[in-house]
Amino acid sequence: MKEKVRHVPGSYGSGQAHHKKKKDRRCGHHFVDFYNSSLSYGRKKRSRIRYLNWATELYDCLDEEIERTALAEPCDEGNQEVAHEQTNQRVREAIGKLSPLERRFIEYFYFEYKSYQEISQILNKKIHKLERIHYRALDKLKMLLSNYVKTRFKLHLTEETSCMICKSPFRKELDKLIRAKKKEETYKRLMKVFHEKYGLEVKTPQVIIGHKKKHMV
Repeated sequence: MKEKVRHVPGSYGSGQAHHKKKKDRRCGHHFVDFYNSSLSYGRKKRSRIRYLNWATELYDCLDEEIERTALAEPCDEGNQEVAHEQTNQRVREAIGKLSPLERRFIEYFYFEYKSYQEISQILNKKIHKLERIHYRALDKLKMLLSNYVKTRFKLHLTEETSCMICKSPFRKELDKLIRAKKKEETYKRLMKVFHEKYGLEVKTPQVIIGHKKKHMV
């Protein structure tokens, strides 16, 4: 098999392209066949999502070997098939909640096994733009699927996030206010309401903008 140059999200952060030749391991039948999962809300270099037939490194993992913990699967073939179909459906539903651009990227990259270069040509987007789209899509999928994964595989995942809005016990109310903001309206009034009513001191509009892009679905 011809080796491809794999572009990993974040590999352009230093201003220089780091090209690592490795075999494309997105060869599983389903994006959703979990081998095991370690979902992290922080963009840690060593974070992965691992699946039964899909072991692609999502971030530049420097570990030579990562401990694998097998997850309990139904022994009966019929039950196992139903379980896989249920997981398939859940992930498809989650992907359906992404933005059109994020959804297309996920479809191309994980289902059609296209490279960053190929997707760049199809979507007419530069690779560093695709990396951002990739990050946002994964963040949203992790959030959308976290409860299902914890229940399905009986995992105890620690939700780590640096987003002050996500951490707030009033997140639902805050999200509702953000959605209600009119396009021509500035963030100044919203920041004031957050502080006076919910005790949340947002110092810059970028905090709200970032939360809206990455964490609101």
